[in-house]
Amino acid sequence: MWWTLAAMLGCAGPNDPSTLQADAAQARTPTVRSTVVLSDPYTIDKKYPSMRGPYGFNDVVLYDSEQPELLWIVGYKTTVVAADSEEQISQEFICHANLDFDTKDYYDHFPKAPPISGRVFTLSQGQQDIRFPEGMGVPVTSDLSISLATQVLNLNLDDPKMMRVRHRVEIFFVRDAEVQGEMVPLFQAAAEGFKALGEAKHYGFTEGEVSGMEVQGPGCGVGKPAIDGDSDDDHLGQQFTAHWVVPPGREVNTTNVTRFMNLPYDTTAHYIAVHLHPFAKSLTLKDLTTDEVLFEAQVHGTPGKIGIDDIDHFESVSGMPLYKEHQYELTSVYENTTDHDVDSMAVMYMYLRDKKFEKPDLSVVREKKKKEEKAAPTGPSM
Repeated sequence: MWWTLAAMLGCAGPNDPSTLQADAAQARTPTVRSTVVLSDPYTIDKKYPSMRGPYGFNDVVLYDSEQPELLWIVGYKTTVVAADSEEQISQEFICHANLDFDTKDYYDHFPKAPPISGRVFTLSQGQQDIRFPEGMGVPVTSDLSISLATQVLNLNLDDPKMMRVRHRVEIFFVRDAEVQGEMVPLFQAAAEGFKALGEAKHYGFTEGEVSGMEVQGPGCGVGKPAIDGDSDDDHLGQQFTAHWVVPPGREVNTTNVTRFMNLPYDTTAHYIAVHLHPFAKSLTLKDLTTDEVLFEAQVHGTPGKIGIDDIDHFESVSGMPLYKEHQYELTSVYENTTDHDVDSMAVMYMYLRDKKFEKPDLSVVREKKKKEEKAAPTGPSM
């Protein structure tokens, strides 16, 4: 299921960032190409919780061109398949499929890009396919360093009988040279839920800042990391975990995600993908400044099994307004119906309009590539 903006927001005002679009989604992309990457086979020989199963990495080449050129990633999909036949099997074995950029390489190509973590996509159970509205995409170049990390899990089978599986990942893209009109550039930002491991309850805020805020929310609850020793410290050295234990029963956890989102300016969100673990019920993003719920994703579990069939996502051509000076809060709800602890995460991956995007000077990129090739050591002459 997906949400449209009209179901959530009223008319845009004159200062609304959604009015700043440059003919959003007016570009046409008649030729959408795809690159398929098959992971190495993974052997499932026992039960594996989240983040503990077999995993692997692949380098990705989107488009093999003689000279570097501008591309736009417009979609991303993963499917678990049988290792030998490559036929689709139960998707209950998906842990995640992450697509990452080398940040230095990206900034070399796009020096005016907003702050990025290097993570471009994360797919997991319930959100296995992302397709942006037509005319929108994440800009890359054909020579950019891209890596794929895939992992599997097994929450249901006591005896999986040495099952061998793979991730089959598809990356959908268009060549800028084949686009009719101008694409709307997107970059990824995230809102991530945390549990506090110390006294600090507000990620990225000092105690003085928290006491001086008019709107702040209750902050994170105190929790226990799902993996012993795991800690996701903020820039102040305050300890949190983004992968925590949920005991039996209902848990509601709230995180002020303003600093984690790190909005560089007022902008608009055009797609939101959600990452949650089994036993999750919902994930909600709220604007604390206006006291508005911006997006609430409901989770649809797998009947008769531990798993997630589907999670709501958000997509919009006009975009959801987000403001740099506003405060934002993320609330996750888990319902652990077992008699033992389970692990959890809660993330919204938001694809936002890059208002300061400039197309890369490919002549500079080409010249740099020539210099690197000349400087590279050559083999012995024959």
